[in-house]
Amino acid sequence: MQTIRPDGLRAELPLAPLKAGRLEFGLDDLHEIRSLVAATADSVGLAPARASDLVAAASELAANSILHGGGRGLATVWGDDAAVFVEVADAGRITDPDVGHRRPEPTAESGRGLYIANQLCDEVAIDSSRSGTRIRLRMELRTR
Repeated sequence: MQTIRPDGLRAELPLAPLKAGRLEFGLDDLHEIRSLVAATADSVGLAPARASDLVAAASELAANSILHGGGRGLATVWGDDAAVFVEVADAGRITDPDVGHRRPEPTAESGRGLYIANQLCDEVAIDSSRSGTRIRLRMELRTR
């Protein structure tokens, strides 16, 4: 589920906890993001299949940051007793309120990252403005 306020892509995203893992990344750091997400998911007990889905979604978001968000970004990862969270922030701006909800055409050269994240995660929240974009993924420890 993607969270969007009526005034556009401005989800109410509280700040990540101070104990969260943080990684500034560029093109050569995608493996480190995947490792950080996998380690955090494992440390809080996320089932391996769900952890794999979260790693894939986080990797897609980081790749989007590199391609569309200025070539760099900040990944923040943490977990609690209910869920694992991954937030990817960059200098890009998203203006399409339907981003990630339309299935991309097979021949499309882009447009898959947020779609994949929406298919794999329990929640995708986007906060985008002129100052940049934060996208937060949530994966619950227990499925409903």
